[in-house]
Amino acid sequence: MCIDTIIFDIGRVLAGYGWEDYLKSITSEPEVYSILEEAIFKNPAWVEHDKGLLDEEEEIRDFAAAAPGYEKEIRAAYENLGKCVWGLAYAEPWVRELKEKGYRVYALSNWPKHIYEQRGDTLDFLELMDGYILSYREHLIKPDPRIFRLLLERYGIDPKRAVFLDDTRANIEAAARLGIRGILFTSQEQARRELKDLGVE
Repeated sequence: MCIDTIIFDIGRVLAGYGWEDYLKSITSEPEVYSILEEAIFKNPAWVEHDKGLLDEEEEIRDFAAAAPGYEKEIRAAYENLGKCVWGLAYAEPWVRELKEKGYRVYALSNWPKHIYEQRGDTLDFLELMDGYILSYREHLIKPDPRIFRLLLERYGIDPKRAVFLDDTRANIEAAARLGIRGILFTSQEQARRELKDLGVE
C-alpha cells in the first residue's frame, strides 16, 4: 500500500536538541556541570515533565530535589531551557517539499511546555503541517500507544499508509505495533534514502 502520510518527531529530527553547550554557558566548573546534567536532563522527572502535568515551580522543585544545595544554579538553567533547541536549515524546506508533492505531514513529539513557549521561530515548520501533537498538551508521551492512537484518530490517518520518523527506537517500535512503518532517524540523508525505498520521492 502506498505511503501518503509522513509523521515526524521533532527533537533531533526537525530541530536540533542538546544541552551540552547550554550548560557550559551556565557554568565553567566540570563538577557543577555534571550535577546540573544529572539533576535536570538525566533526571527521570524530565520525562514526566513532558506530560505537562506540573507548573514551572513544581518542575524546578523536582530538579532541585535531585541536587540539594544547587537550587540557584538549577533555577538559572531552567530559566532559558529553550536555548537547548535550535533550528535546522533543512526542516522547513523538507516539510514544504513533501506538502507540495501531495503528502500529508504531521508531527508527534514529546515536548515540554516551558521549552515550547521559548521556541521563538525554531518550530515554524509546524504551521506548514496538516496537524501536530505535542505531549504536554495531551498529558501523554511516546512510546505510550495512546498518543499514537490519538494522532491516528484525530487526523483520520490510515496507519498502513503512514511512515513515522523518530530518533528513538522504542518509539519506532511502538508505532510499528499499531501498523505504522518506521524509520529510525540518524540524518536527513539517511531518512531520505529510506523514504525513497518506501516509494516516497
